[in-house]
Amino acid sequence: MSISMGDFCPLNKWKIDEEGPRFVGENEPAHIIDQTTKKAYLNESPSIVGYKCFLLTLGTPFVHTAACICKIALNIFNIAQTLMSDEKKGFFSRLFTIGKHLLNIALAPIALVGLELAAIYGIFNPYDGRKLYASIERATYGHHVLAPCFQPEARRHLFGGDINQKNAF
Repeated sequence: MSISMGDFCPLNKWKIDEEGPRFVGENEPAHIIDQTTKKAYLNESPSIVGYKCFLLTLGTPFVHTAACICKIALNIFNIAQTLMSDEKKGFFSRLFTIGKHLLNIALAPIALVGLELAAIYGIFNPYDGRKLYASIERATYGHHVLAPCFQPEARRHLFGGDINQKNAF
């Protein structure tokens, strides 16, 4: 899923998707729409989203620190591979590739701090914190790591709960 500047907006307006799908066994809409990006997120109660954000404040330092270290190591490996490559790439092509990996290395710790701050923010402003957390995960890794149910058009919960049931884990 693509990322835009609107994905990082800290305050958004939300609208229940009355015309969209419903949770199984309930007459409640399954999604709310972020009016900034028009992306659909699970229509979970704010208290449940806030609780999930609280849990992320506990898990993020451990899981994302390990992921951050792996990402930095992978980028260092890619820089070394680019430097030792026998390919006939031009100087500027190699320079661009190395610069891209150096930028990823520099941004990894910033993303880690951003994820933790977004989780804390989500305790007090659940929907907007959820959106920020999901956006930072997608921008950093290209997919979710800890919060699959926070993503737009979520397909699963981290702990295996039924995605078609409201407030599942």
